[in-house]
Amino acid sequence: MNKKLLAVAIAAALAPAAAMADSGNVTIYGNLHMSVESLDGNSGAAGSTSNQRETNISSNSSYIGFKGTEDLGNGLKAIWQMESLVGMGNTSTGTDSNSFTSRNSFLGLNGGFGTALLGRHDTPMKIVGRKADLFSDQIGDSRNLISAGGATWDLRPDNVIAYISPNMNGLTGAVAYVTNTNAGAALSNSVTALSAMGTYETGPLMVGLGYEKHNLSNLGAGTNDEKGLRLVGGYSFGDVKVTALYQKLTDLGGGNTDRKTWGLGAGYKMGATTLKAQYYNASDLTDCGVVDCSATGASMVAIGADYSLSKRTTAYVAYAKTNNDSNATGGASFSAFGGGHGDNPGTVAGKDPSGFAVGMKHSF
Repeated sequence: MNKKLLAVAIAAALAPAAAMADSGNVTIYGNLHMSVESLDGNSGAAGSTSNQRETNISSNSSYIGFKGTEDLGNGLKAIWQMESLVGMGNTSTGTDSNSFTSRNSFLGLNGGFGTALLGRHDTPMKIVGRKADLFSDQIGDSRNLISAGGATWDLRPDNVIAYISPNMNGLTGAVAYVTNTNAGAALSNSVTALSAMGTYETGPLMVGLGYEKHNLSNLGAGTNDEKGLRLVGGYSFGDVKVTALYQKLTDLGGGNTDRKTWGLGAGYKMGATTLKAQYYNASDLTDCGVVDCSATGASMVAIGADYSLSKRTTAYVAYAKTNNDSNATGGASFSAFGGGHGDNPGTVAGKDPSGFAVGMKHSF
């Protein structure tokens, strides 16, 4: 090829790369999480003894993201992120959306003062709860009990104004204000929210505290603001890790109804294998007015084993079962397959959903 033509061809090929370099640093990342499962929602008609067992392929919070920074000088950076769920074969609705920017997506500034951002983002209350869950995005995810049973928590709302502090010798904090939650029927567009957390992580120790308030009083006179308090902890000694969570929700739905939930987890690492288990318990509701609050709670147990195939790829097996009390009915019943898990056949009053899963996760 003529040398001049070759030079022109090389310049043309490098032009897009040069334009990208000029726009700042861009990183492509993601996580693919698939599982094959036998799920028993036990969701026949109330009083039925039939088991509604089904075998599914589930995509569990699989996502792809793009993020970048640009140096603005004097220690200040512009930051951005666009992250999207990737539906890869869920049988039922759930985390199978392909809507672009369906996950944390924002524009902000970062510097010595910390990070400030605008966009869609997990609330601090949700972030602190994720730190104690050993079955995140699998069957047995703790959100089956801490963000269910008629409650709407662990949000990733639009319209977020958030600040995240720098790490100060293991101590970090975050606060977010949501101008309207846009979270469906349970939290309408006119509901604002405030969420905050603080965590301390050093060596083997982790402790965290989260608080969130949904301003339901905006909906009309006589409606209370519902509030949540969440305390988490974790400690590692040798090959053993233990976790714990305590949560209290008050004035649920704008009334006077409260609920407490607690959970414990443990993991034991043996080479490339980690054995793990966790137990969660949601108490009965309190002060339900004319409705009977008794037998409205549930408990969930999950056991599993992770096997590290590489630094970025993990295979696992897991089993989970939730025992619903007899009055944990309708939207107030608890599943074993919710949270970040994809397929969820659901359950009804007094039914006890259970499932077994074999899965693999790969991050890039």
